[in-house]
Amino acid sequence: MTEDILFDNVYVGHSVDDAKAFAAETFDIKHALEKVANKVDVPGEDEDELDGVTFVQNPVEFLRNKAFKFMELARIDPVTAFKTQPETGLALLASLFTFLGMLGALFGVVGSQQKPVTKV
Repeated sequence: MTEDILFDNVYVGHSVDDAKAFAAETFDIKHALEKVANKVDVPGEDEDELDGVTFVQNPVEFLRNKAFKFMELARIDPVTAFKTQPETGLALLASLFTFLGMLGALFGVVGSQQKPVTKV
């Protein structure tokens, strides 16, 4: 449909023949073109399926591809990377903070016990 038009090809009248002629001139032509346009795949619409790897087929490769795509885009423009793939960015940030927390706990920076207080 055309922008800002909610109804298209509306016929108001009493003649069935005129309604059929109007439909042949407008609806039938557009309907055939819209069917063809819906069958054509738009490149870039489903990037995950274009790579040939889906989550069901190979989850590790799927997640790896998403992470690499995010990092490539983040090198160019980090804001756009987070706007286009927020779930990947948040997952990578969460894994980074988890890794840093584990290192902190390993070296006693995070979660260490206090030294016992001795009275003199």
